[in-house]
Amino acid sequence: MSFDLSEFLTEGLISSVNDGLIQPELATVYAGNYLVKSLITQGQVTQVSDAITAYKAAQVAADQTASDQAQRIVGK
Repeated sequence: MSFDLSEFLTEGLISSVNDGLIQPELATVYAGNYLVKSLITQGQVTQVSDAITAYKAAQVAADQTASDQAQRIVGK
C-alpha cells in the first residue's frame, strides 16, 4: 500500500473547510499553491473548488433556515 500525497492534500483541504478549520478562501489559495508545485492536479483543484461551492451553499441554506425559524418565533 502506497501513500498518495495528492489525495491526502485534496481530502485534507476539503475536510478542513467542511469542519470549519480553515476558511474557504484560504483553501483555494492552498490548492493553487499545491497545483503550482505539482503536488495536486487541476482535477483535484476542481474537486476542492466544487467542495467549497457546496459548503458555501449549505451555509447559505442553514442561515436561511435559521432566519426563517426566527421570523416564525417573532411572528407568533
